[in-house]
Amino acid sequence: FLIVRSSSKESSEVHYLKLSHDSESDEEGGVVENQLTCIAKRRPKVLYRATHCQGYWLIQTNYGETPNLRLMACPVGNEGNGESWQNVLLDSEDGDNLPLFDGGDKCSLDGVTVFSPDSSIDGTKAPDSIPLAFGVATGREEGLPRIWIMEFNDSPLAVSKITRLDFDESACDVGLGPNRDPTLPYVVVSYDSLVTPPSNIAVPLANPVDLDVRRVLKQKEVPGYDKDLYACERTFVKSRDGKTEIPVSLVYRRDVLEKRNNEESIPTHLYGYGSYGASIEASFRAIRLPLLNRGMVYVIAHVRGGGENGRPWYEEPMGAKYLCKKNTFNDFVDVARWLTGEEHGNLELSTLVQPSIGKRITNSRNLSCEGRSAGGLLIGASMNQVPELFRAAILGVPFVDVACTMVDATIPLTVAEWEEWGNPNEEKYHDYILSYCPMNNVKNGAVYPSCLLTGGLFDPRVQYWEPAKFAAELRHSTSKDSGPIVLKMDMEAGHFSASDRYKYLKELAFDYAYLLDQLGLVL
Repeated sequence: FLIVRSSSKESSEVHYLKLSHDSESDEEGGVVENQLTCIAKRRPKVLYRATHCQGYWLIQTNYGETPNLRLMACPVGNEGNGESWQNVLLDSEDGDNLPLFDGGDKCSLDGVTVFSPDSSIDGTKAPDSIPLAFGVATGREEGLPRIWIMEFNDSPLAVSKITRLDFDESACDVGLGPNRDPTLPYVVVSYDSLVTPPSNIAVPLANPVDLDVRRVLKQKEVPGYDKDLYACERTFVKSRDGKTEIPVSLVYRRDVLEKRNNEESIPTHLYGYGSYGASIEASFRAIRLPLLNRGMVYVIAHVRGGGENGRPWYEEPMGAKYLCKKNTFNDFVDVARWLTGEEHGNLELSTLVQPSIGKRITNSRNLSCEGRSAGGLLIGASMNQVPELFRAAILGVPFVDVACTMVDATIPLTVAEWEEWGNPNEEKYHDYILSYCPMNNVKNGAVYPSCLLTGGLFDPRVQYWEPAKFAAELRHSTSKDSGPIVLKMDMEAGHFSASDRYKYLKELAFDYAYLLDQLGLVL
């Protein structure tokens, strides 16, 4: 089948075309070519994807107003515009079959890939015991990306067995690797963590839990890197509401803990994003090593507005979209306060995890922060909320003039962005956006951290004048005791900076040089 999918942030529609040589005859005896068939018409707030499996569509959807996507199925040709979709059930011995992915808050479903190996998948099994097909589901649970392997024995309407792939490290990133042949007896999984370079691992579909039969197909080599020198950690911090638990990932050199034991303040860099339902994974980045090797702790705050805990982490009313966007900034500030020990209200480490090295690891004189694009909005709004909490900030191509940009429908991307921020031409969104927009909330006379703002002259997403205006506003309104405000404008780049590898590294070196200088770590 050829699948054609059209979607926005809040709705989608899928068509399919059968790629076969059969045809139908019309009344005059001519040949009628196959036409695109719609699985379900687009509806407000309804998202869905479809995967073919043994004559059925496996449909991942929030149809029925479920918080996350659930797994449903229907026969090909009998889609019924959603009315004939049925929950895919997990068979149980007592006959009490329950929906496999019910769309609840516990875990979220992102997609399903189908494998149909032949009888050679496991020579120890009789041919009649080989599953009809395997489904490899990707999603999230407990704030981490997950992979589940499902076995379909009789039909795609029921799963006889499901296995979640688990790994040793608590802060990791896992996803599907290159799987171009669905008839192979294994699935290729990509795996890395904050301290483990990326690798592709072949996991047998029929025996996914046996670690001894997994094969590492390829692992990225990082010259001069010694994994044993570094450590990572995953923890949760309670937000100021006393209920929401914010996932936090930390990576550092092990010898940095000696300073921690001596109760010294450790330079710490806090990164965040928190928009569009995008997840910032605890993945390996060799470009962090220059910071770690200079004694810094690198922290990722997985704040609301991302997708780390599924769609409820992103959507209203408990996520950070539309009229609850401030949750993104509050979460980031709460994590920063937890790192510095300057708790606000009910801030504390979650009781669900072991004590973390992160609490009170630093102070405001040694804490820096960073965000790009919508993450630049996060940094700008967080600085405005508590400017004295940070020593230095990097705002890459920052979306800091939200109100002016979103009110101007002549800008090509503005109308589509109304599904993320709201349309400020409506009073409720106008007033709310103005209440957090960094450009409109700089505190007059306050002492602000040092700021590096970058932009690109040909940026179609965040126009160059946004960082320029914000830099001017910071210079004009903040105290003379504030740190330096540096504006760096690339006259050739777009939103994603340089595509040339060496130019990218040169720009990164500039950012790091600024950061290390402001934190007093220049060797």
